[in-house]
Amino acid sequence: MSSLKLPNELIDLIIDHLHNDKPMLEICALVCRGWVAPSRFHLFRRISVLPDGVGEFTSLCDSPFSTIPRANTHSLVFCPGVNNPALNRLLTWRSVDGQKTLAAILSQLRTLELSYVGWWTLSAPAKKILAQFQSLRELTAFYVVFETRDQFFTLLGAFPNLEILTLSDCSFQCQEAATNPGDPNLNAALPPRLHTIRMRGLGHRGVAVVDAIALLPCHSLRAFDFSVSYFPSADLAYGAAAAIGKLVASAGQSLEAFSAEVKDRFNLSDGTDLYGCFELIDLTKNTSLQRIGLHIKDNRRVLPFLGQLADATISSKFFIPTLQSLKIEDLPTLLINWDALDVLLQHPYFSALSELKYSVTAPVFKEDVRGQPLSSFTGVPNWGSNAHKTMLKNIEDFGAQLPLCRARGILRPRESYSWQGGRIDRANWDQVTSDDGDDMEGVSDANNANEADSALSA
Repeated sequence: MSSLKLPNELIDLIIDHLHNDKPMLEICALVCRGWVAPSRFHLFRRISVLPDGVGEFTSLCDSPFSTIPRANTHSLVFCPGVNNPALNRLLTWRSVDGQKTLAAILSQLRTLELSYVGWWTLSAPAKKILAQFQSLRELTAFYVVFETRDQFFTLLGAFPNLEILTLSDCSFQCQEAATNPGDPNLNAALPPRLHTIRMRGLGHRGVAVVDAIALLPCHSLRAFDFSVSYFPSADLAYGAAAAIGKLVASAGQSLEAFSAEVKDRFNLSDGTDLYGCFELIDLTKNTSLQRIGLHIKDNRRVLPFLGQLADATISSKFFIPTLQSLKIEDLPTLLINWDALDVLLQHPYFSALSELKYSVTAPVFKEDVRGQPLSSFTGVPNWGSNAHKTMLKNIEDFGAQLPLCRARGILRPRESYSWQGGRIDRANWDQVTSDDGDDMEGVSDANNANEADSALSA
């Protein structure tokens, strides 16, 4: 009996569709020889090595039957602990014949994620191997403690093809004297292809790191976003804001996207307005901005920030509008002059704006999800439920505050539901069945729900 052979294109589509389903991918790898390679590509695309698993992983790499070198692993995640030498053991491993290193095994590595690493735990040979990942495009560091600023610069300089840098709660042990850009003693440079920098949870520990980055001009920077954590004093917050301002200013016309998140629960302990500290960041020299995102719950900041951008065009003889997307996450919750905002967004600076994005909230109660099985519950209410009707009304009411923007068709509300139905567990979950089709259509897909938003904003 002859078997039907599926075309390779269809096999790739099937397996690509299952890229996040590890059990199914393992089954696919057993179907036939032709399914092995594409299945393993997804299975080993991202590898996480635990500190206690270094020996097991290196033994697997050393096996003559190992197929890891052919799996084209793109991402390696490692979280050893600040004083744990496990990362050093992993990087200094060599095969029994002495021919293979981790860099040779993972020769296609594009993303490296390091968490809780003390740089003093790495030997010189380990750092040398780390620098051999020349294909690396993205580096994520969470709570990595460097002994000196030079160690940080050396790490960045080891990856000439680095494009994306994400830092969260990284710090230096030694506080070095401030250095000015262009100082001959500052022998460092950011990777020439670096286009995205993310500073997550920026706080007092990370001020020195962002200040160090700001010392090096980044003319290739296209996207920068940061979120603020805790600052014990205004001086540190102002210092971080000044460093960010210096960095984005160095990007000049190359910067296309800027995003900031400053939450009110992170007010300074001395009573200083944290929002005011970061208001100093000036984007008027970034004349090619296409996307701006603000997650700021302060009634006093939105209009002055946007007004500063608009005013900067007055002195420009060759101004070309570039801003296409403006996201103000908590816009409907702010108490501002909506007429003034509506008029301001008609300024020539915003003439290319195609979307104003924001979140609209509505509470969800138990009766709004009646009939939904707990196993597939997503927090989205049934179509036509009270919560769904409330959401549509809230979208409509807020859209009426900005009639000029709505007439342009740029309003893009995002539905955000808040569960108010109490604790969820199998014991109190009421799965009611009904024949009433209108009430029991189940969970409405968020994408379908957004069709109502489009109709209201058109």
